Amino acid sequence: MLALVAGSLGVSASSAAGSGYPDPRPDFSHPEHPHTPLFKRNQDPVPLLVVYGRFDDLPNLTEAETRAKFFPVLTFGTVADYYFETGLGLLIPAVETSGQQDGIVTVDLGPTGDWFTMDTAKRRGAMLRLADRFVDFARYDTNDNGVVEDSELGVITLMSSPDDTYSCGQTRIVYGAGKLDGKEIGLRTADGGSKTNSLTFAHELGHQHWDMYDHYGYGVGGWDLMGPTCAGPNETWQSPNAFHRLHLGRTPNQTVVRDGYVLPSPTFTYALYDYDRGTDDYFLLEARKQEANTYEQNIPDSGLVVWRIDERTIRSDQEHLRGVELVRPDGVRVPGCQDQDLDGKIDEDPPNGVDDDGDGKIDEDSKQQNGCYGGSRTDAWDPADFRTPQRTMTSHWADGTEAKVAVRTIGRDFVGREQAYLDVRGPGILVDGALADGSAPVQTLVAGSTADFDVTVMNTSEATDTFSFGMFVPDGWSSTTKQLTLAAKESATVRITVTVGENAAIGEQSLTLRGQSTTDSTVYTDYSYLPKVERPTSVAYTGDTAADQSDPAQLKALVRDKFTGAPLAGQWVRFDVGDVLARSAQTGSDGVATYDWTPDKPGQYPVTVVAEAANGYTEARSTAGFTVNAEKATLAITSPALYSDQAQPPMTIKVSEEADGSPGDLTRAALRVRMESSTGDTRIFTGTPGADGVATIPVNTPAGVWKATAELTGGYFTGSAAVQETVVYDPDGSASGSAIGRDTTGNSLSLSVSARYSDGDPTGAVGFASNGKTFSSTTMRWIAVAGSTATLEATGRYAGQSATLRAVLHDNGDKPDRLTVTIITPTAGYQSGDVLVTTGNLTVRTT
Repeated sequence: MLALVAGSLGVSASSAAGSGYPDPRPDFSHPEHPHTPLFKRNQDPVPLLVVYGRFDDLPNLTEAETRAKFFPVLTFGTVADYYFETGLGLLIPAVETSGQQDGIVTVDLGPTGDWFTMDTAKRRGAMLRLADRFVDFARYDTNDNGVVEDSELGVITLMSSPDDTYSCGQTRIVYGAGKLDGKEIGLRTADGGSKTNSLTFAHELGHQHWDMYDHYGYGVGGWDLMGPTCAGPNETWQSPNAFHRLHLGRTPNQTVVRDGYVLPSPTFTYALYDYDRGTDDYFLLEARKQEANTYEQNIPDSGLVVWRIDERTIRSDQEHLRGVELVRPDGVRVPGCQDQDLDGKIDEDPPNGVDDDGDGKIDEDSKQQNGCYGGSRTDAWDPADFRTPQRTMTSHWADGTEAKVAVRTIGRDFVGREQAYLDVRGPGILVDGALADGSAPVQTLVAGSTADFDVTVMNTSEATDTFSFGMFVPDGWSSTTKQLTLAAKESATVRITVTVGENAAIGEQSLTLRGQSTTDSTVYTDYSYLPKVERPTSVAYTGDTAADQSDPAQLKALVRDKFTGAPLAGQWVRFDVGDVLARSAQTGSDGVATYDWTPDKPGQYPVTVVAEAANGYTEARSTAGFTVNAEKATLAITSPALYSDQAQPPMTIKVSEEADGSPGDLTRAALRVRMESSTGDTRIFTGTPGADGVATIPVNTPAGVWKATAELTGGYFTGSAAVQETVVYDPDGSASGSAIGRDTTGNSLSLSVSARYSDGDPTGAVGFASNGKTFSSTTMRWIAVAGSTATLEATGRYAGQSATLRAVLHDNGDKPDRLTVTIITPTAGYQSGDVLVTTGNLTVRTT
């Protein structure tokens, strides 16, 4: 329950109030003794009269255009709405009988003439006299003292501007109005022109009705209504600062009497003071944010804004004695409008290029310069902005005395709200878990794992104390603890290790790290975290581990909760197969993700399965292997096996893959043809089939008997080689003669041959006898002559059976010839082996 409470606050800090702080706490707005009688909160409606002077010879505003500058409330960009939205007061139209009776009285001033050179007090008196017939001034003498005063009626006088330069404003007394409706006019008017922007009229009205004091020279810039507002005819907006809202507005303020975290906002401010010092010196802390279409849209920066207040010099006319001063992150004081070096002197170093006052600066104080600070992007405390990385404000009081209060660990909580630790007098323990830029860490915790939380701690009291540190965690979790003794203002780093329960639910989880005094349990500070909790995932590959290229395969993975084993639906799984595939699929209700994949390239591939982090579950990985095999195919040589060497046809080969329903791309079936002749010559030819699986490969071989072997290469297809005997003949070749010799078994043999080609056809006869058996040819099938060797094949009868005879004849010229005879019959055969001719002669001829 404690963690939930702390989480709802973003930070929770509770320390016992410093014993020296009074109860009740002081009210720094001190309405019972204001700086001036008018400078105090007024919750009563303030009647506002606007007197507009028109000229015959200048462009003029319509009454509607005039009214749009001032009324109504609840319409952005009017003076009345500005005062209402910023909490300074409620402006209502004064009662008048002119025009629309909307608090606007238009008077005709005729030609411009001397109006712009006239004493401004007299000119205002003249304008009120002209307006008198429409206004009963007597009704506004509410205290019936015979005088209409600033506190009773707000009055704005404006004239048509002759040009854009007449666009600022001033607040002065009225002179020469005489008695109007029997009443003396003892008030000032907020004065300007038709080109004056609405913010400047709001500024001047602050002077007139609330007696606000100009803080230009204090360097408040664009952070306050009493800073510079004149911007020509352009509308610009900046809200009152914390000082004016504290004294005049309805913005709540907390006077800080104990150390701890706070969440400043534009609607809530904090005051820090030292009870030994008293209530004349204090710091005000507020949060400001540039935002379009609000009264903060033109402030210089966004972040925490710190003001140093010295009640003794709130209305000082010396720019170095500042009752309200901006405390910047870099510690640099903003120059005054005229006293730029803030030494209390003005114009002691005029613009002459010489260091007249001997302070090392040239022409730094010049009435001619008269430039007032407007603000910059480094005014506010925002450590997330690289220009203002500072997180600790330890400024002195205005008189240079050390302030025993500070603003520490400036940053933002886990929902982006401004936060800071306020260090005042008394006990306290700072616990800061923020990142270097002041932002709360956005952490992700995983069920069943540990996480370290490093925090900076500081004893912000004035005495040594011992503190314990630990994390409030949900049931099923655990946390380490640590104890430290720290001297006053001593800092240290503490690491708390949290073990996340295996039963931890997915989602944001509030955690609170507490630092607490061991001597006083009421002194503690909570720093809250809002980490995201994820649960661990397990993933296992359950799909195919092998497939032929071009055949479908299923890649599958089972994704489950690591601890419960429950299947996880809706999780995306990525399948990475080597460098050839990276595809994702989503799990179904069974926790299985399936991706149908058709492998493209054979090989061994690692499979990495990645269950991607999603839906509160972590990323998980597993690995497997996948083998892509070559597709099975068969080869057939379909070209002729016998042809002339003078007209060689290309070899045709048919590739047929297995009928598995998943046809592959046959054009990837690279082919190699090896041609090996009977004489030992070898030639290689390559080619690829078309989409129909037929490859046409040109071959070029001399006459002879060749063994053609067609093989699949390239790895995409696999299968047995196709082999064919190919006979390439020379039409001019011939063989003739007779020979006697002995075969390898020792039997005598005889051969007679006469073979040649006639008109492209083989002709001739072969006779053979051995061991009482004879062969007589009936048909000469072919004769192939290669050099001095002839190979021929004939069919006929051998030992009463049909038979095929193949003879290889070697014409060795002057040396004995040689021959080999092979006879094949349906039931038997004959092999002569290598035979040396002992009698006779063989003649082999070719062109």
